[in-house]
Amino acid sequence: MKMTRMVTTLIALTVVGSSAAWAQMTPPGQKESPAMDRAPAQSGTAEAKEIQGTIKSVDPSKKILTLEDGTTLTIPSSVKVAPDTLKTGARVSAKYEEQGGKRVVTSLHVEPPSKS
Repeated sequence: MKMTRMVTTLIALTVVGSSAAWAQMTPPGQKESPAMDRAPAQSGTAEAKEIQGTIKSVDPSKKILTLEDGTTLTIPSSVKVAPDTLKTGARVSAKYEEQGGKRVVTSLHVEPPSKS
């Protein structure tokens, strides 16, 4: 009889203790952590990305570069680059942002084509 009473008391305390701990872990009306409930916050700026490659072609009138891998980069007037450096075969390293489906350059470094 004492053993049954002790086991029953132990089970009751375990259930009560577990319930209290669970209640502290999960606020009322919340199923998962806040990070899981919604997408990450979007800031007002686009995410900057980087790319390196070799220039395949240049459209100077629209300031569009096409790299050998087919990537196109739009160079806005805010990015200063000497037009005579943008030549087929030159290596470029660029930072860009996706804007309206275009890769718009935010900074550009050009290495002249090798003379081999």
